[in-house]
Amino acid sequence: MHCKIINKACYLISYSIFILSISLLTTACPTPPEFEDVPKIEYENIEFSQISDTTTGGQILNQDLISLTIFFEDGDGDLGLRSSELDPPYHLFDIPVDQQGELIFFGSSPELPSFSFYDYYITPDSAIINNTLLTNDTILVDFNERYFNIFVSFYRKLPGSNEFEQFEWETEPNFYQTFHGRFPILNTEDYSRPLNGSLTYEMKSAGFSFIFRDYEMYLEAYILDRAGNRSNTIRTETIRLLNPE
Repeated sequence: MHCKIINKACYLISYSIFILSISLLTTACPTPPEFEDVPKIEYENIEFSQISDTTTGGQILNQDLISLTIFFEDGDGDLGLRSSELDPPYHLFDIPVDQQGELIFFGSSPELPSFSFYDYYITPDSAIINNTLLTNDTILVDFNERYFNIFVSFYRKLPGSNEFEQFEWETEPNFYQTFHGRFPILNTEDYSRPLNGSLTYEMKSAGFSFIFRDYEMYLEAYILDRAGNRSNTIRTETIRLLNPE
């Protein structure tokens, strides 16, 4: 069962909190470069800064900004998603039902997964799903990876540890969000063509420096093309957001 819920999609696009700048490096060569149709990416740069934004109410909001720049190449140029593309195969999630064809609610069975961004959907004030009127209910969903096309994971090394561990925003209490996102259509022509260039993916949060402090940390990232082909995964250099005291 496919689900297209505009409210939820808008929430994710607004609160994943990212800005994307694109610098295409394609050139008008007599012989176009030959790339694989599966996208390939390389790490270029990571930067951290602290900025001030103004809310719609006129208040000053201090935020942390992590900017990740990657180089990409793709043989047929099918990179990017429009924010309006919410129908399959770019829908947010599918909705499973039980053997009686009913929705599955959070907490209705001890065998259900713990709450996370990927596994549950909290309905708005009023929504009709599967012929059922829901009001602020939480139902089980099957997340569709192809809703996003850029995926970022965060890793940190806590004091006293020799190993990096992933900070999982999607399951962490008080967050339950993701910094995955969408970058727009890159091929502006109406035909397939090889593309290469650089993407700078900017992620804002009021909590980066609080969570990662002066710990060693790094990011991993990969992208999907429109056909669902997954690129290789890149890892950034190890950085510290704050200088050790």
